[in-house]
Order: sequence, then C-alpha cells, then structure tokens
Amino acid sequence: MRLAPILFFLVGIPAFAQLGRGPGGGPEPLSGWTLGFQRVQPSVSASLQGSRHGKASLVDTDADLGLARDGNPLGVLLEYQGEIHGLQFTYDSARYRGDRALPRDILLDGTSYSAGTPLQTRAKLETLEGLWTYKFVRRPDAWLGFNLGVQVFRMDLRELAVTTTPSTQSIQHTGVVPQVGLTGWSSGVDGLLESRVYARYVTYRGATSFRYGVDARAYLYPKFGLRAFFEDGRVRVPGGSVEGDLDLRADRRITGLGLVIRF
Repeated sequence: MRLAPILFFLVGIPAFAQLGRGPGGGPEPLSGWTLGFQRVQPSVSASLQGSRHGKASLVDTDADLGLARDGNPLGVLLEYQGEIHGLQFTYDSARYRGDRALPRDILLDGTSYSAGTPLQTRAKLETLEGLWTYKFVRRPDAWLGFNLGVQVFRMDLRELAVTTTPSTQSIQHTGVVPQVGLTGWSSGVDGLLESRVYARYVTYRGATSFRYGVDARAYLYPKFGLRAFFEDGRVRVPGGSVEGDLDLRADRRITGLGLVIRF
C-alpha cells in the first residue's frame, strides 16, 4: 500500500491553510463524535531471550519463525472532540502466520525445538486503546494537546511441530501499557480536510515504549470521508526490568485506509 505520498499531501494541505490567517480567522472549532472503520496492513518483529516465570525463551519471530501478515484485518475508531477535551477509542486485530523449517535450536516459553523441525506458527494480536486529550493550545483551525491513556493488548500464539509425533503449543499473554504523549491537529478547506501528528512515550523500571504516527482525513461530504494513517512503534524490555529475566524487543508498523463518519 503506497500511502506515504497521499498521506503527506493530505497532512500538508490543512497546515498550509493556516498561513495568512489572523488569530480570529476561520470557522468555529470542529466538535462532536466520529466513527471510523479501517483496513490495516500491520507488520511486527520481535525477539525474546531469557526466562519468565521459570520458562526460558530464545526465539526471533523473523529469522526463526518467519512470521508475516495473514489477511487484511479490520479495525474500529470512535472519538469525541470537544472545545477543550477529547476522547478516542480504537480496536485493531491482526493475524500473522509462519511456516518453515527452523534454522537453529529455539526455546519458546519453556518448550525446545531443534534445528530442522518443520514448524507452523499462527499468531493473533488484539489491541484496545483508550485515550484522553487536554487541548492546552487552541485555535479555530488547530490545536495542540496532551494525551493520557492506556493500551491493552492480547497475544495468542500457536505452534504446530510437524514431525512423526505432531505436537501443539499455545501461548496467551495480556499486557497493559500506559500512554503519555502529545497530539497536534489542524484543519483546512472549511473543515473538509483534517490532519494530525502524534507521539507517545512511556518508561518504567528500564522498559520503554515509543510510538509516533500521522493521520489524515478528507471529507467528500461534511459528515462522510476517507482516512489514511501510518504508525511506527517499538518496545524494549531489558532483562530484570518488568518481565523477570526475559529480554524482549518488538517493533510494529501499521499503515491503513478507512472510512470516517461524523455525527
């Protein structure tokens, strides 16, 4: 999906629309609810080394398992924008699949697999996020806000070793990550174009999570439009921080297109 040229074009138009406006220019600030549905193209890579709850892991999702996106998952967006405050709720679900002979010996949550073992992997990652925004800089066609919220994710990983004696393993893990950051929003062409950029960062006991993204919307009619967005993020959890002696590194990138409806 070649989103970058379209996305940055849409992001730029509202910003340029602000040039030359006086402090009192432009329409009243947009407010109300927005409902969105999107189709995303996610990619994820992660590595685990060490032990958690007495179970050892040594695996790389790219080099060892060959995990890649499976299908075109859908997501949902619901947000409210007021004059001073805003709320946003998002849900995304992504599936990944890998099928290869292991290039080396690996450990996965206490289970060992030897090099050369044909391994089929299925993974599902569900993410639910709630975010509150306080707009401390406000203009008719732009605002800058402070974000505070939480992201809850649930991972379901299933491994099938295709050998003379097939064996299946299932691993489920749920995590909660606080969200702290900033969002900048602008609007142009009488509210028919919107763009926002955001960044979120949190650190705790040496573990860090960082995400940034851009979101552009073009309304064909005042209440119905198209949305394009991009997000990149990474998580670093050193051994001895919050997951026992397990060292976790994960990178996730999302591009997507969707529909948005104001009401």
